[in-house]
This record gives sequence, structure tokens and C-alpha cells, in this order.
Amino acid sequence: MTSAIGGLVGWFLQLVVAYTVVDITAVLESDLGQPFAAFLNDILPQRIVLAVLSLTIIAGFAMGQGCMIAASRVTFAYARDECFPLSRYWGHVNTRTKTPVNAVWMNSAIGILLLCLIFGGDLAIGAIFSIGACAAFVSFTIPIAIRVFFVGDRFRRGPWNLGRFSIPIGIVGLLFVLMMVPILCLPSVVGSNLDLASMNWTALVYGGPMLGVLVWWVVDARKWFKGPKVNVEHLMGQEVELQGEHVGENVAAKADGGASSVLSVKDGVAVQSRNQAL
Repeated sequence: MTSAIGGLVGWFLQLVVAYTVVDITAVLESDLGQPFAAFLNDILPQRIVLAVLSLTIIAGFAMGQGCMIAASRVTFAYARDECFPLSRYWGHVNTRTKTPVNAVWMNSAIGILLLCLIFGGDLAIGAIFSIGACAAFVSFTIPIAIRVFFVGDRFRRGPWNLGRFSIPIGIVGLLFVLMMVPILCLPSVVGSNLDLASMNWTALVYGGPMLGVLVWWVVDARKWFKGPKVNVEHLMGQEVELQGEHVGENVAAKADGGASSVLSVKDGVAVQSRNQAL
């Protein structure tokens, strides 16, 4: 729902821009260095322009924080699985905040260092910005591809799912990404107009590290990495779907030494938990 609403609002915003822009060339070549700011300056009073740009900056900062949270969560997960050098340090959970503070600071430091490339000119920072869309497409597509081609009937559906349309929609999504990734790697100009500044460096900046990771996997990592470490007890594919009207109704209990294993019904699906005897 969030993506759908965002897509509709973004499409509407593009329509507004397309019908209200005065001079596209002047906007792109404005001394402000920001086409959107130049566009607003052409059609709105200065105070409203400042207000809109202020909201844009706040929204950008909030988006950056969301990306930082996601990156820190992924860093912690990989450190927990011992994929990084010094994984024990990066995966440490602070005893006071109950959060992986070290992982957050590592991502903050990397982000700040990458942002310093902006002082090196448009070419350096543009190479970093260019991988955003391509990397997002690839990361979203990997689990879809696994669902479509590898899991099959073993896929455990959640409370909300696409039902019989899951596979067809997944295939359409994969085909769309297969079309878009090459497009995102192409430069905007060709021939004699193509130079270092106008080159699209996505294939090198993103593809280089990914190729390095694949080589690392083949040479070394596959010998010791056995998948994510499970630290929450669950049935791992052994759930038993039960039809029940009473949420929380216990349907089975099995004593095992000093501990008991309880199978309970929640929203019609069996859920297992273990209670340690006092």
C-alpha cells in the first residue's frame, strides 16, 4: 500500500512539473545547481519555495535515517553470522540500549566517508549515487527469484499472500528487473559526447564489489558459511495449520525433563513455544 500510494503521488507530481515548467534548459543549467529548486523558483513566490525546499531537506534527512537503520540491521545480521572481519565487535549488542551500536557507528562512518567524495566533483559522487536504483532492484529481486524458481511448494505463506497469482506476478517482476538493470547501467549520451563525466559507472562501482564477493564465495566462504544462525526457536517448516476459533487455545503439550513444549493456536495457525519449568 505504501509503494502504491507513493507511486501515484510521484506520478501526479511529475505531471504537475511537466505542465508547469517554464524553460527546461534554463532549469537544468541554472546557477543554483539544483534543477528542482530552479523549477520552484520559476513558478512560486520565494517564501513558498523556501518552505517546500525545507520540507524536502527534512524528508531527505528522514529517508537517510531510514536507510541507516536498514543498513545497520543488515550489518548486525551479517556480523551475527560471522561474515565480516571483527564480526564479534560489529555484532555486539549494547547492554544499555539493547541495540547494535557498533554496527550503527560503522555504517555512519562509511556513509560520512562516501559523502566526502562530493568534494571530489560530480564524477566521484555520481558514481556512488548511480548504484542506488540498480542495487535496490537486485536486492528486492533475489528473494522473489528464490520463491519462483527454487522454493516451489515448500514456500510458507504468511497471513497476507498473493495466492495462485504469486508465481505469475513474481515472474513479471523478474522480467521487469531484467529489463531495467541494463537500462540503469547505460550512459545518457553516446558517441563523441561520451566522456568520463557523462559515463554511467554503475556497472563498475556496483558490479566490481559483487564480482569480488562471488569470487570470495567460490574460493573461501562456501567452505565455512552454512547460512544464517537461528537464535529464536521455531518449527522451521514444521508448522501444522489448524483450524480453530479460540485464539490462544492450547491444543497439545509435551513434557521434556524440566521443560515443556506447548503448541497453541493463534489466528488459526499452530505456534510452538517452550516454557522452562521453575
